[in-house]
Formats: sequence, structure tokens, C-alpha cells
Amino acid sequence: MAEKKSKYSALGEIAKTPAAPVGEPETPHPENAPPSPSETALTLPVKTAKPQGKRSNPDWKQYSVLLKKESHKEAVAILRERYEGVDISDLMQALLDQWLKSQ
Repeated sequence: MAEKKSKYSALGEIAKTPAAPVGEPETPHPENAPPSPSETALTLPVKTAKPQGKRSNPDWKQYSVLLKKESHKEAVAILRERYEGVDISDLMQALLDQWLKSQ
């Protein structure tokens, strides 16, 4: 029958291995050394920064309004169909700005 090992036995074995003296860098084993970038010839794409969302923009604040379900559904459908990138909050802000100017 195989000997049963504790799930922590590997940690115990690691603790038993001597550590490198302080101040001396550990020398990696050549078989465990990561490949150099020239060996892999892999070029990773540069990530572009995401545009700031409205929630993290201090000029915007979330409010709660009550709208009829059907009106909201129709407005969202029209926005998706005709105005790419415009969401319901953009529409509501534009309508509110227009109303404020007329007052």
C-alpha cells in the first residue's frame, strides 16, 4: 500500500532545504530558468488605457428615476439601432440639459 502523505508535507520539505545566505543572490538552476525574450520571439501587444467610466468620473453621479418599462425599452432599442455608443444616461443628460436651457 502506498504511504499516505499529508497535504502539507511539501511545505515541510521546503522548510528543510537550506536557504541562500542573506546578501547572496540565489542562482537559478539552468533547467528552471525562464527563457529569455529573444528565445521565445513573442511580441505582446501594448495595452491601451480603458476610457474612464461614468461611475469613476467625478462629473457624473448616479441618481434613481422612475420610468415606464415600455418607454425605457423603446428608448434603449432606438439608441442601439441608431446611435452607437450612446446609452440611456447620455440621452437623459441631453434631454435634461435641453430642458434647463429652455427655463
